[in-house]
Amino acid sequence: EKLGVPKARIQHVATFYKAFSLVPKGKHEIHICMGTACHVRGATRILDAVQERTGIKPGETDLDLKFTLQTVNCLGCCALGPVMEIDGKTHGKMTPSKVAEVLKNYE
Repeated sequence: EKLGVPKARIQHVATFYKAFSLVPKGKHEIHICMGTACHVRGATRILDAVQERTGIKPGETDLDLKFTLQTVNCLGCCALGPVMEIDGKTHGKMTPSKVAEVLKNYE
């Protein structure tokens, strides 16, 4: 009201841009690259391992608000695929066995 912006406009912006969220996100945001280069190198296996370890699916946040999991179309580092990014830090050449090792650093 103080800014003179209608509530509907604020709602529109908050729901349009992926960077904004109306639900709480976890302390650590995990992004799994599902681009072509990562996909052919096993990105789905990385996603499966993260889901198994955290108990959440893409678009979800765990009950402890520790992790939020998202898939992205490309993180722009195709030579390092498959790639997992946590809080902006890139973890390349991922394997399902590396997932637990990397996530331990964020628990």
